[in-house]
Amino acid sequence: MTTNMAVRGSMFAVTAAKVSLVFLILPNLSRQDIGTLDLNGVWLASNGGGDINVNGTVPGCIHTDLMAAGRIGDPYFRFNDVEYRWIAKENWSYSRQFNVTDQLLKHAEVVLVCEGLDTAATITVNGHNVGQSNNMFRRYTFDIKSVLQAGLNTIQVTFQSAIKYAAEKNMSHADYMVPPDCPPAVQKGECHPNFIRKEQCSFSWDWGPAFATQGIWKNISIQAYDSAVIRDVHVTPKKGDGKTTLWLIEVTVYMDVAKTTKAPVTGLVSAQLQGFPTLFVKDNVKLKSPSDHLTLTLNVSSQFKVETWWPAGYGKQMLYKVGVTFVSTGTGEVSAKLVKLGLRTVELVQEPIKGSPGLSFYFKINDVPIFLKGSNWIPADAFKNRITTAYTRNLLQSAVDANMNTLRVWGGGIYEHEDVYDIADELGIMIWQDFMFACAMYPTDDDFLGNVGEEIQQQVLRIGNHPSVIAWSGNNENEAALAANWYGTDNTTQLHALYREDYVKLYVNVTMATVWSLDKSRPNITSSPSNGKETENENWVAKNPYDSHYGDVHYYNYKDDCWDWTKFPKTRFASEYGFQSWPSYQTLKKVSTSDDWTLDSDFNDHRQHHQDGNTQMLDQAKFHFALPTGDDPVQQYEDNIYLSQVVQAMCIKTQTEFYRRSRSEIIGGEGHTMGALYWQLNDIWQAPTWSSLEYGGRWKMLHYYAAKFFAPVMTVIFEDKEQLKVYVVSDLTTKLSQVTLQVQVWTWSSFKPLKSWTKTFDKEGNSADMIFNEATAQFLKDAACTKREACFITSGLLDSKQKPYGPTNSYYLTPLKTATGLAKVNITVSKITLLTDAPTPGTASALQVELKTTGPAPFVWLDSGEVEGRFSDNGFLMNVDTLTVQFYPLYSVKAQDFEKEVKVHSLMDIYRK
Repeated sequence: MTTNMAVRGSMFAVTAAKVSLVFLILPNLSRQDIGTLDLNGVWLASNGGGDINVNGTVPGCIHTDLMAAGRIGDPYFRFNDVEYRWIAKENWSYSRQFNVTDQLLKHAEVVLVCEGLDTAATITVNGHNVGQSNNMFRRYTFDIKSVLQAGLNTIQVTFQSAIKYAAEKNMSHADYMVPPDCPPAVQKGECHPNFIRKEQCSFSWDWGPAFATQGIWKNISIQAYDSAVIRDVHVTPKKGDGKTTLWLIEVTVYMDVAKTTKAPVTGLVSAQLQGFPTLFVKDNVKLKSPSDHLTLTLNVSSQFKVETWWPAGYGKQMLYKVGVTFVSTGTGEVSAKLVKLGLRTVELVQEPIKGSPGLSFYFKINDVPIFLKGSNWIPADAFKNRITTAYTRNLLQSAVDANMNTLRVWGGGIYEHEDVYDIADELGIMIWQDFMFACAMYPTDDDFLGNVGEEIQQQVLRIGNHPSVIAWSGNNENEAALAANWYGTDNTTQLHALYREDYVKLYVNVTMATVWSLDKSRPNITSSPSNGKETENENWVAKNPYDSHYGDVHYYNYKDDCWDWTKFPKTRFASEYGFQSWPSYQTLKKVSTSDDWTLDSDFNDHRQHHQDGNTQMLDQAKFHFALPTGDDPVQQYEDNIYLSQVVQAMCIKTQTEFYRRSRSEIIGGEGHTMGALYWQLNDIWQAPTWSSLEYGGRWKMLHYYAAKFFAPVMTVIFEDKEQLKVYVVSDLTTKLSQVTLQVQVWTWSSFKPLKSWTKTFDKEGNSADMIFNEATAQFLKDAACTKREACFITSGLLDSKQKPYGPTNSYYLTPLKTATGLAKVNITVSKITLLTDAPTPGTASALQVELKTTGPAPFVWLDSGEVEGRFSDNGFLMNVDTLTVQFYPLYSVKAQDFEKEVKVHSLMDIYRK
């Protein structure tokens, strides 16, 4: 609440002077002029029976504490995810002693602030129960003044096994079941994660292990104050009239107010846009206990030279900081907080499209339509304290380096650490933010809904300042689960009505309503996939949430040939699609032994959490390739890993190119696709999954391909029945003048094309157009290609100076297992040179690698061995005799040392017999 009262001159002179001083002396305003006692550090971690006592690290979790103490090995090694399940089934406690001064106890309010407890816990101080937690995603604040004493104090946080807690909650929900009970057996997981507000995939998923962790996973501290403390600040930029006002920045301040004061707490609240000393607003306030909030508005007039924030590829990622300060009138106590923001607008456009039933579904940023290109983000580790800022940056930089502009933070993980959002802000990665509900029904009793409401509020206030976050989404696939009766929710008329009523309670009446009460600056979608406005019209559960004429679609097809683009839905927005591959041998061998390096090993079966996943990868490979041959089982294991990555890369390439070329057309009432987010970007452990980045950050072949199929300007070459077509796609906002499309026919026996076709034209921005359309048979005949099996085709662009512009694309006319003339060639690394002046995004000095080949070769793969890093290109078609690529190591490496590690091979090398 803001009290708009006249400011008396003498009072203003004092308080304004103190506010100015605060801004001058506190460059980091995210601190309080109050008593603060940090409780992070070393605690004692003990099991319920008391026979295990080890040093515990806070923030952290019990698994990593046991590993650090030598009580267990690497939880990711071989079968340890099952062998160590006893840890999650035990109850664990964390305790420590701390000293409290007389000065701290003199404050009117002394509270324990727990930023994150994982998950069901009871907190005692000096033996007194001060509170409980049951939500990993909430901050808890407990009053502890009455139980503290000057000198030595003891705190203990006792956790109940999340597995047991969830089972008990399920048992107590006696009226009706809340499905699903347990994950599929292949996941080797635990039951009823939907009954605990905890990372859902910590009970297992089809790409990850079950490690139901316990511990104090975020910061914990004691705060003492006499008047009020700023708890949250939510900043919302709104576009002004463009004349006298460029932006209006609404700054909503949420405060905890001391309960022990008899009179209302009064003071001065101020906000300033840093870097602009005169862009400052202040207000006298009268605050109600125990909490209150108020809104100040910064008017950014045309005299202030501010810049907008843009997604990657569209402009600068300009970020600003707003400092907010409260100065108590009565005590002079100061509380201050600093938040970042970017000035941008976001709009989700859902409107009729000429020639098509349904509605559009695309995003505008700063009034510019943006094709969202990217992937889906999952937790980067089962143990969150192992995730470093550097590792997070490496993953997100890899996304940008692959020309992505968007990541969907998936709803079965966690609301991510600040690092993810901060770095996304810096790099221009747009975030589609799910709330943490996935693939399940959920209870809707009052306690659960109240718990969720508090969770949603806290997370919206925490995450909502980030310009990178462009959309809220209520859940992952729960609307689809209801509509398609995944869990028997439609087995009777009564159940049909009951579960839909529960769905609306949770995702509309609580989640969506809470979001709208706090943040109207972003789209708020109830589910993914969903039909958007049409879902709302159908009372929030559409008859077919996968309708390609509305909203977003998830699509998986493991049966059909993934090179057949006619199988793909011509949807408005593809927010999930994918295919599995194995991670590299280098990644797998860190968590396995030589006994595991065969296709039929127990380890291979154990690590695969997707039903029939290993068979699906082999069956998909058989559509286009012969399977590897040879006498060495380990070599054959490596060759199958390589082939799985080839298959995955080609599957996702084909589908993504289909979506990108569909952005500007309506065919059969379908099209205007404006988003392609494949599943998934990163891994949580070393296993076969849908990821393009392995656990640890190594690039799979798919990620190299993503850099090409997400390129700002690219060609797409494909066949439509008997016609060969080439589209040119541009995400640029400006026209390309006098570009040339070049289409060439090649054989597998020569470095010279049989035929080159060119056309010069002007290419409009933000569009996809068909530039080439010829009968395939006639085009090949004109090129003197005697049969399809002997030839392949490439397409690419040349700029106005006839230099290559963007990636070259390739099209194989037949499955490569039937190609004629495709033979084993000799590819060698002929030279490695240290490039001290080469551009090295976030890496040590780059190395230039020169390759030579005796003949054309598809899917040429460079392996850096034990040296971590990435190449500028990989998995490519080499149809020139000499080619150079760069290698960007994570750490400095000498050319002669790298030469010992690097290896190269291509498709035909996996046929060793």
